Amino acid sequence: MRIDCDVLIIGSGAAGGVLAGTLAKQTKLRVVVVERGGYFDKEAYNQRELHSKHLYARDGRRSNQDGDIPIRGGQCVGGGTTVNFALSFNPVQSVWEDWQKTHGLTGFSFDPHASDYGVAGLNMRNALRDVRKRTHVHTPPDADVNDNNRCLQRGCEALGFGYNRFELNMKDCLKCGYCDLGCAYDRKMGTMLTYLEDAWQNNVQLVHSCRVDRLVFAGSGDARRVVGAEGNVMPTHPLSRPNSVGEGGIQFGAKLVLVCAGAIGTPALLQRSEHPDPHQTLGRGLVLHPSLPIMGVHEKKLVNYRGISGTIYSDHFYASHGFYYECLFGLPAYASALVPGLGAEHFDVVRDYSRIAGFGAMLVDTPRPQNRVIWNSLTEKTEIHYRLSDGDKGRLRHAAEQGVRIMFAGGAKQVILPSEEPVGGLKRPHFTDPAQAALCQQLQFGPYQTVITSAHCQATARMGADPKTSMTNPRGESHGIRNLVVCDSSSFPTSCGANPMLSIMTMARYQGLRIAAEWGRYV
Repeated sequence: MRIDCDVLIIGSGAAGGVLAGTLAKQTKLRVVVVERGGYFDKEAYNQRELHSKHLYARDGRRSNQDGDIPIRGGQCVGGGTTVNFALSFNPVQSVWEDWQKTHGLTGFSFDPHASDYGVAGLNMRNALRDVRKRTHVHTPPDADVNDNNRCLQRGCEALGFGYNRFELNMKDCLKCGYCDLGCAYDRKMGTMLTYLEDAWQNNVQLVHSCRVDRLVFAGSGDARRVVGAEGNVMPTHPLSRPNSVGEGGIQFGAKLVLVCAGAIGTPALLQRSEHPDPHQTLGRGLVLHPSLPIMGVHEKKLVNYRGISGTIYSDHFYASHGFYYECLFGLPAYASALVPGLGAEHFDVVRDYSRIAGFGAMLVDTPRPQNRVIWNSLTEKTEIHYRLSDGDKGRLRHAAEQGVRIMFAGGAKQVILPSEEPVGGLKRPHFTDPAQAALCQQLQFGPYQTVITSAHCQATARMGADPKTSMTNPRGESHGIRNLVVCDSSSFPTSCGANPMLSIMTMARYQGLRIAAEWGRYV
C-alpha cells in the first residue's frame, strides 16, 4: 500500500508528537505520523510490570553491546512521554548558548522578544511557554512529597546540600505510583493526550505498529533529496487500538520527512538508508546520562513506590561535578533486579522492600566517538556501544560517595549499591556505617559487576554548522539530503544538561513553528 503526504513524521514521542500537533494547527498540510510501537490508551495499562514490556523498546531488554547497561526507552504512541516519570526540566540556557558558540548553532534564541529566522515571535522562550502550558507543567505541593523523596530531602538538609522540587507534566495526579507503566487515569500530560490529540483533531493520520525500514532518496549531488520511506505494518498488539491501515508492506511519499525516532532509532534508520556520512560522524558521540541507583534500608516502613515517584532532586554538584541526585523508586520486579547478591543474601534485602528508600546519581556524561550507535546490516540489528570514560568514572565515584552519605543522613541504617565489586574489606558495597562511604572511591564500574542504568540517549545525529563534525545544520536539516530534518534528542550536539523531555519538546515546538512559516523552503 502507499500513502502520500506533505509531511511524514517518523516517531510520536516528545519530538514527533509536538511537531504533529504544531503543524496540524499551524498549517493545512497533509501530515502522517508513523510509530514503531502500538497505540495504547488507559484501558490497556493494567499496572503489572511484567505485562507492560510492550510499551518499551525491545520489550524493555534494550542495553549496550556489553549487556551491562539497560537503556530504557518508550516504544508506543507518545514514546517516552507515555512511560516516563513526568520530570520536567526547562532547557538549560547556558548549554544552548554554548552550542551556539562551539557548534555554530544559529537561532534558538532565549530572548522572548526575538524573531529567529525572521519568523515573528519565534524563540525558545515562547516555545517553552507554549509547551509548559499545553502539558500542564507545575510544581507539586508539599503534600505530594512521599516518604522516599523526604529521605533525599532530609539527607541533603543534614549535610547542607541544596535540593529542589521537580516540576511535573501532570494534571490532578491520583498518586498511584505506576507512572512508568503508562497512566491508567489519563493524568500524565504526555504527547498522546496533548499535542497528538491536537493532531488527530486536525486530520493527521497515524500509522502505528509500523517498522520503517529505510528512507527513499532521489536525485544526485546537491539536488539529492528524500522523497519518502518504506516499511512494514506489523500485526497490532491485542491491547492496542486498531490501526488506520492493514498489515503488510507500505510506502510513504512525502515532500518533507521529519525523523524523530530518538537517539538510538534515528542514526540506525539513517545508516540503513545509506545516508551520506563522509566524515564518519553519524551515530557517534552517544550520551546516556548513566545513573547509579543508591538504596537505603530504614528501620520503619516507607511509602516508597506509592504516591508521586519523583518530587525531590538535588543539583548541588551539577556545576562542580556534573551530576544530579534524583529521587525515583522502582516497582518490585525492577527494584529486585538492582539488588546485588544471590540466594538468601538477595532474598533478605528484597524482603525489606517496604523499608527501602532509593534515589539515583545521574551523570551528565562526556561525548566520545567510541560511544556510538551502529546498524549492523549482517545481523539486521542496532548495536549500542557505550563505556564510561575514566574521567566520568571518577565523577561517578564522587557521586556514589556523597550519595551514600546523603542516604545515611536521611535515616538509612544500611546503604546498598547495585554492585558485586569488592571494596575495602567488604565483599560488595553494602555499607552499615557512614564512614564506609569513602570506599566508593575504589569502584571500577566493571561490566556485569555494577549496574548502571540509562533512559536519556542523546547526541548521535548532531546539529552544527560544520558538516565535518555534524550531521545536520542548525535548522536540523541534513547536510547531505534535502528536505530531511532530524528533530529529537539525537540532534543535540552534546548532553542538554538535564532530563531531556522538556528540551526535546521545546525544540520540536520551535521547529514546528519554523517549518510552518518557512514551508516554501521545502517545495
